[in-house]
Amino acid sequence: MIKLIATDMDGTWLNSDKKYDVDLFEKDIALMKKNNINFVIASGNQYDNLKTRFPNNVNDLYFVAENGALVAKGNQILAIEDLTIEEINEIQRACIKYKYPVVWAGLNSAYVLKSDGNELYQEMKKYYHKLQAVNSFDEIDDRLFKMSFLILHDNVLDLVTEMKEKFPKLGFVAGSEFTIDVSKVDMNKAVGLKLLGKKLGISSKEMVAFGDSGNDVAMLKYVGKSFATSTAQIVAKEAADELIGSSDDSSVQRKIIALLSK
Repeated sequence: MIKLIATDMDGTWLNSDKKYDVDLFEKDIALMKKNNINFVIASGNQYDNLKTRFPNNVNDLYFVAENGALVAKGNQILAIEDLTIEEINEIQRACIKYKYPVVWAGLNSAYVLKSDGNELYQEMKKYYHKLQAVNSFDEIDDRLFKMSFLILHDNVLDLVTEMKEKFPKLGFVAGSEFTIDVSKVDMNKAVGLKLLGKKLGISSKEMVAFGDSGNDVAMLKYVGKSFATSTAQIVAKEAADELIGSSDDSSVQRKIIALLSK
């Protein structure tokens, strides 16, 4: 019996235009309420950004944001797992080794460097509702969850493997085909789902999840039934129980209706 449904956002729930079919979602949410199913937005994205995607339904939703580091019910934060000073220092060492543009994610805001330019800032605004451009990351006074490398030309999956070997005290996952998320070792969306499961009295076997990237793998393996989109990274496809269509076809929204209409 399904008691919880979790979905990733970019490449899974959202289409190529960063939108979704609102009418289908209304059918989804109505079916989930009718069947007493908890709906979880599980994403590497910022909590405040995720809430803007569902302006009329925020209080009906759970959020596993920042790849599991922040868990919330509507506007109420339930748990935060921020980086230690030692982990932040280790990430900074990784930044010296890999000289890609980065974005730091914190409780109050996300942060990019002014020196990386306005174009990058505007692109990151698509993913971070609260975003600041700073002269130096030393200016940041915030609770930090993760840092993301922004990869423009290199193979993300190959880099993840290399970074894990060079910096074993950190956790690396492919956030998308253009990003590598860096956080605590073993911090992932499954951690957030496990916390919610304990709180709600729901076992992993009673959960369903949808994803498309490396940062969805732990979640896809954790739940009782998992689905990857047709455009998913190979690691997500291998972790999922079943493949569905693409986000541009609203495949997740349609699959939820199919699952709950049986």
